[in-house]
Amino acid sequence: MTDPAATGEEPSQPPSAGTGPDWLILLRRLTEATPRWLSWKNVESALAGVGDIDSVAPREDWDRVEMEFRRWAFEHGLGPVVVCPHAPFLLHLVALSSERPEFYELDVNRRKVFLGSTLFLPEDLLPLAIMDERGFRRLRPGAEGILKLVQNGMLRDGRPNLRGLASKGIPESLRQDPEGVGGGARLFGPAADAILRAARALMEGDWDRRALLEMEGWFLARAVTEPDSVRARIRFRINVRRCPVLSAVVLNRRRIGEEPETWVRRVSQTHRVYTS
Repeated sequence: MTDPAATGEEPSQPPSAGTGPDWLILLRRLTEATPRWLSWKNVESALAGVGDIDSVAPREDWDRVEMEFRRWAFEHGLGPVVVCPHAPFLLHLVALSSERPEFYELDVNRRKVFLGSTLFLPEDLLPLAIMDERGFRRLRPGAEGILKLVQNGMLRDGRPNLRGLASKGIPESLRQDPEGVGGGARLFGPAADAILRAARALMEGDWDRRALLEMEGWFLARAVTEPDSVRARIRFRINVRRCPVLSAVVLNRRRIGEEPETWVRRVSQTHRVYTS
């Protein structure tokens, strides 16, 4: 999912905290159901009741992930469940709730694109995965921190996104797991040294804008060799305005902004919707 924090935008409305359904049941089931699935960022906010789950899995595992999400949602009294394929390389699974205005969301990524070129595939993250003590597969903290640094902790001109750095706990993740920081940096290919310099500066309470601009420059240069990624980036921006699910995810912090029945009828014209 594209987080407004990545662009420095403020959410239109603060998310509602609460206990809600038990995400851990779903995370454990997905870990057992597909060995190539893992949560790659922001799991703690979802477990606290204020966020979504960002995960990765190859395309051939998406049907199994969807089935487990639907089973979990209906067991917890949620629904309808909507399946949205309109973000390139990304599946959004959402379940409406009668208990709060936000829906519950699981994202499944098969290819992460950054500045028009590929940042990672699911198989790239598996060597950096650990088993969380609570029983599910996740990305190790240092690798998660370095990815959140470029997704949530910086603006596109290399300046820090102070709100994103704080809310996502990025410096803490980096300091917690220096070995994972090094592993995560290798995902950046020839820009690994630059992102590692930036991460080390942040760990020391500093900010290396030059290193981040160097990293950005490499990804922008490589984008010319990945025209499908560039087209996907453009298509995503168009679909955010056209697709009611993406609009709610990206622009309205998982709030639908109208009567649920009306929204579901509209969504059902272009999405798969399940009521049981």
